[in-house]
Amino acid sequence: MGITAKSTRNRRFKRLRSWALWLFALLVAGMSLAIYFSPYGSHEGFSYKLIKESVVVDVSVDSAFRFLGNSDNAKKWSVYVDHITTLNSTRTPDGTPGSIRRCFCYKNEKGQRWDELITLVEPNKRRQLTTFNLVDFPMQANGLASEQRYRKISENRCEITFTLFFANHDPGFYDEFKTYFGAYKAQSIFEQNLKNIKRILETGK
Repeated sequence: MGITAKSTRNRRFKRLRSWALWLFALLVAGMSLAIYFSPYGSHEGFSYKLIKESVVVDVSVDSAFRFLGNSDNAKKWSVYVDHITTLNSTRTPDGTPGSIRRCFCYKNEKGQRWDELITLVEPNKRRQLTTFNLVDFPMQANGLASEQRYRKISENRCEITFTLFFANHDPGFYDEFKTYFGAYKAQSIFEQNLKNIKRILETGK
């Protein structure tokens, strides 16, 4: 009787181990696929990994550049940010290098928020921002930066591109690992925001 019970326990243990190994292999395969298809990765024209989303808008590049340089307009087009408050506008004009702004996800300014420093501005070409002081984010990576890129197509047509990347282009393993998964949400936000920007710039609504 004792031998039979021991044999039964051994079979159960082997089955459990087999299931555990199968689940582990499935998890690894799923994560590998998520990383492989992640929006965060190599893109043509860039020497570093990033998340990238673009839209073509039927307005002049100057109009698009000025519209996105005004932090007050974010509440009109962003699906993630409720509003943006400039923190040093008395010394540094909004949308220019050195300008610091605070992004709030909620109207009452509780919960998720972060700060952005505009580090580089090339009129009608690009505006670069670094992100810091993230609050209440369950997952975050250090050293993230973003760019608004502008490409003139014709007098009344341009392409706007949003990117997100690591400012030093050399993140640690854990930060980069998290970014592969967070990139899905970031790209979705970029896509929705750019659609809203296109609608507003082309129709005024």
